[in-house]
Amino acid sequence: MASKIPNTVCSAPWSHFAIGSHADGHIITPCCRFNVKDQQYMSPKFDPAEKVVSRQGYFENIRQRMLSGEKLPECSKCWSQEKHNNFSMRHQMLKRMDQSDIESLETTTNPFELRYIEIMFTNLCNLSCRMCDVTQTSKWANLYNSAFAPRGITDEYVMSNNFLDDKGLAHTKPIPFDWTMLNSIDLSTLTCVKILGGEPMMSPEHLEFLTKLMSMSKDPSQIELIYHTNGTKRPPQKVIDYWRQMKTIELVFSIDGHGDTNEYQRIGSDWNTIVDNIKWYADLGIDFEYRIHSVLSVLNIWNFEQLCEWAETDFKQITNFPKDIPGVFHPDEKVITIDFVQRPPYLDLSVMPDSLKQTCVDLIQQSTHMTPETVQSILDHLKSNSYNKDYWKEFWQKMTAIDNHTKQNLFDVAPQLKEHIL
Repeated sequence: MASKIPNTVCSAPWSHFAIGSHADGHIITPCCRFNVKDQQYMSPKFDPAEKVVSRQGYFENIRQRMLSGEKLPECSKCWSQEKHNNFSMRHQMLKRMDQSDIESLETTTNPFELRYIEIMFTNLCNLSCRMCDVTQTSKWANLYNSAFAPRGITDEYVMSNNFLDDKGLAHTKPIPFDWTMLNSIDLSTLTCVKILGGEPMMSPEHLEFLTKLMSMSKDPSQIELIYHTNGTKRPPQKVIDYWRQMKTIELVFSIDGHGDTNEYQRIGSDWNTIVDNIKWYADLGIDFEYRIHSVLSVLNIWNFEQLCEWAETDFKQITNFPKDIPGVFHPDEKVITIDFVQRPPYLDLSVMPDSLKQTCVDLIQQSTHMTPETVQSILDHLKSNSYNKDYWKEFWQKMTAIDNHTKQNLFDVAPQLKEHIL
């Protein structure tokens, strides 16, 4: 990067935006990781897409803050990854730009050219993952109404007041996608689209968008699609037909554990279905790129080694991983990338009791299947916060309530927690 451009810049606000769901409806942010939920951060003023692509409004404020050398707190996930020498989304964005493009970011006349987009059409999903919230999955409303509401339990992390009726019950209807957000946007220059959920493979808006994209694109054969999918659903045939006309399709499977562990953290998932679907994708004859992305929590860290072993053997064999990588999204050929649950905070590894953290440290250090970078990231995250008794008490209250409803047992997947009940 040229010296005149500070190393606080991410190219996303100049060429990219993310459409996602929020308590106030669909919003547009620079990327899906941009933190708009934590109260300690500046309350964002969300702009319509027309203003995003201009040199005014909230996006322009973000650009100028970056150019001034500010490390935006809203970008804390990337800063945390880079602190531990990991490849961040900011790195991904910059790597996709030519050096001349990066150097031109500071010019006030530099136009916004939409090259990449992240889009979450709806919160429609078939799972109610314990570390998720209602803006990401419609199923959390059912879980909340069955597990929490009858016991008088509230949880601002998974269910904001916007989704509750006057009786304290959550609205179960999925958030509809607002197509007016894209009506005035030129999709012809798009070269990369990341599609998130909810569960994108069950979203009818997914097919509608691809049809729109194919009709507007200058060259569909240059489009890269990236999916984050829970692996339990298959797309319709028309989607597959579109895929065959595009440059690259990357499938990122959101899998948080092997077998029962994934089924525990991702309520409603079935391990055998996921494995069968991965095999089905591999048999389509499309040169997919594959990856597993795991979100580590108090619930699944204890069996993460087992998932890594499966990924290095069965998953690699099924998918013939890796192929023509490393690339932008495979900088180091990792079959598994990780993130850490931070919301809800009671599932965050870093708030566990110190003795339990030490048990976790001992377990992780014995790993033979995790990469050294993954091991170090976990160890560093364990040190990032101190034990929080209030969160730990909340953890037991919430997991017990959910287990009573789902007939699952935490100790089946995390027996290490038995001695730390509050």
